[in-house]
Amino acid sequence: MILKTRKRMSLIVTAVTCMAFSHLTAQSKSLKDSTPEQRAKMQTEWMKTKLALNSTQIKQVYDLNLEYARKNDPVFKSNDSKLAKFKKLKALQKEKSSFLNKVLNEEQYKKYQEIKDQLIQNFKNKRK
Repeated sequence: MILKTRKRMSLIVTAVTCMAFSHLTAQSKSLKDSTPEQRAKMQTEWMKTKLALNSTQIKQVYDLNLEYARKNDPVFKSNDSKLAKFKKLKALQKEKSSFLNKVLNEEQYKKYQEIKDQLIQNFKNKRK
């Protein structure tokens, strides 16, 4: 039971971290095959639309998304256990969120958190 819960949480965090507001269309490469630069661009475009970023924020968010897409890449490609990956990705996501809190205004950050929570809930519901 604990392993199932850990596995489920691992999948949830991995999915949210990977997708992290990436809107992948049928024409897009799969997330697994995309480069950190492609993921950062998709995340930034999505955030630009959903959070109404200004031009300064767009640059800052892209740089942050790129930095963390690059940090996540070796974790995704590692041979670590799912639990080890989960822990690393969760820590990276927490770190990224703290930086986003400095880039986004209060309203944008609140919306970011709400959307992130909704994505997690949707993923949990699909897994049932």
